[in-house]
Amino acid sequence: MTQEQTAYVLCTKKGNPNRRIAGLTVGERLLLSLSYGGVDRVVFVGEGERPQSDRAEIEVVPAGSATLLPDDGVWLVPSDLVFDRGLLQNVDTLSSDLPLRYVPVSQLDTQLSDVEATVSALGVGEAESGKGFAIRVVDTQAAKIARKALFLSLIKPIDGFISKTINRKVSLSITRMLIHTPISPNGLTVAIMLLGILSGVAAYFAEHWWALVLAGVLFQTQSMLDGCDGEIARLKYQFSTRGQWLDSIGDDVTNYIFCLGLSFGQARVLGWDWLYGVGIAVFAIQWYASIVMYQRIYKMNTGDLLAIPNMFSSGEPKGKWGVAVRVIHTMTKRDFFVFVTSILAAVQLPLASFLLIAVGSLIMAPSLTLNEFRIRKAIRAGELNIPL
Repeated sequence: MTQEQTAYVLCTKKGNPNRRIAGLTVGERLLLSLSYGGVDRVVFVGEGERPQSDRAEIEVVPAGSATLLPDDGVWLVPSDLVFDRGLLQNVDTLSSDLPLRYVPVSQLDTQLSDVEATVSALGVGEAESGKGFAIRVVDTQAAKIARKALFLSLIKPIDGFISKTINRKVSLSITRMLIHTPISPNGLTVAIMLLGILSGVAAYFAEHWWALVLAGVLFQTQSMLDGCDGEIARLKYQFSTRGQWLDSIGDDVTNYIFCLGLSFGQARVLGWDWLYGVGIAVFAIQWYASIVMYQRIYKMNTGDLLAIPNMFSSGEPKGKWGVAVRVIHTMTKRDFFVFVTSILAAVQLPLASFLLIAVGSLIMAPSLTLNEFRIRKAIRAGELNIPL
């Protein structure tokens, strides 16, 4: 494949790029998918309606004006196509059953001699899962299948057990409603963070049993809704580094304020002044761990904490220590510890909830520090190609 990628968008008379699916028209989603998939320019051919997008960073070249070399290849995509943009990175394994092709320039004139026939030969396609799908939205049924595939694509393979069984199902249900509103991902992130902060405020008023119930419910609700902003961002192609940073900081603020609310609330109710100091110490350790991660993603020019290489517990478990590390890793995943600590607070065990978070923080801080040292060592050894 060449450095600059070109896609010919086949616009048929029956194609309808203006149909809306999951918050975007099919045509705008097509152009954004091509742009984010690595395509630099598009050429519209055929007598049908042209897709439009003000946000796709892609050059529109008039038919016959594209400069192509004999050894180049080009993409052929129907104007009513909804697809997984990851397909553009796997030309050699692209299934012939899908309605998009990567063809050599030598075949281009033949393919474009009859656009209607070419699109008809490509077929409708399929979308059985959220990965590797491509389907032309030719009718209501195809639109339904495409919508389902888009939402399935939001499920992450790294989701923990609680996320898979509870959180993701709730967030996807909410996203299906919010996707048709003008709510922005960043605005939603802030609203969700405020909900989490309220959980810490409720935990502080621990003399009321209902306040602890409310704290637990709000903390878990924040965790369930936490995926909505990212889901909307991916569906509408509104993701940004700023949004990633806002989401990462929002989660940390929620976690730490909830923990601080638990400690301060119990210190006040029980008259244990020393617990104020413990709460502040844990709060400081938590932010130390966050700063270790923040400086790393800042250097990597991203706001996504998941982009940090795992040099501490990656690979296959080795011995009892390796297994123990995996167990600890699972227990410290946010979806798991939020679920457990929320329940403990709601059933009137705030000290147990605080203790669990505090212990997790004491484990994570040295683990993240060691991971950062190993990252720097790997960079110096040339094993990692990221900024030091």
